[in-house]
Amino acid sequence: MLIPYLALCGRIFLLGWERILVKKLGENSDSISGTFLFFSLGTIFLLPTLLYVDLVLNLSILFFVTLSSFVYSIAFWLYVKSLSEGEASLVSPLYNFNVFFLLILAVTFLGEKLSIFKIAGLIFLFYGVSFLNRKSNILESFKAILLDKPCQYMIVASLLIAIGRTIDGNAIKITTPILYAFYLNVGISIFLLLYIFAKKNLSKTISLFKEKKKIATLSGGLNAYSYLFLLIAFTGIEVSIAEPASMTAMIITVILAGRILNESIKERLLGVAIMLIGLWLLFI
Repeated sequence: MLIPYLALCGRIFLLGWERILVKKLGENSDSISGTFLFFSLGTIFLLPTLLYVDLVLNLSILFFVTLSSFVYSIAFWLYVKSLSEGEASLVSPLYNFNVFFLLILAVTFLGEKLSIFKIAGLIFLFYGVSFLNRKSNILESFKAILLDKPCQYMIVASLLIAIGRTIDGNAIKITTPILYAFYLNVGISIFLLLYIFAKKNLSKTISLFKEKKKIATLSGGLNAYSYLFLLIAFTGIEVSIAEPASMTAMIITVILAGRILNESIKERLLGVAIMLIGLWLLFI
């Protein structure tokens, strides 16, 4: 029972650092190439874990992996593009809107009811967002975020990630987290590589790896194991606890963005704290 909680702690720590490295990887670089390195190197890091599982691939697993890989390929391209073009302390918290979109999907398609706690959670979530790009009033703050390109990329990415998480939840019922994480990284890498070949951008990808080899390798490792840790956490911790708890990684990212990237984070830290309250309420 201790392993899922250790995995959750690992997820929080790695995810907090991941976004800083992704920003450095994507800055002044081709986003598709950066995203490909992010997942292909992550695949290599996951290879040793295959020693602990039986390799199984059937049509059911292949279906989930293919579908999820396609969705995540687009989602994480936008994720990398958002972080590389925007301030990490501004766009990273918007990643957690995938919880909002998951709720909308559940209410729309699964008939889930909006409780008082969920309504309160949404209010806190949106109020916290207004602190990320503080203007003269709350409407101007929302407008500034919605008109900001990197913020737009992250919001769309969070919607697609919500769809991907829904697929993941069904997939790990028929396979192990380790095997699914590996197959998913392989699938995403294949989709991105096909796009790179189609655009004849392989030379850009190779150049990016040579230029930022250390950052690319570290980001790939963090990506692989932060996701694997999330899947392991789900095996022993309820989603209603694990998902919002993992989102405390926002605090680590914002603090690191202030210290390493010299971003202005004072009001954003307050906004993140308010958002976290909202996220917890959404899961009650």
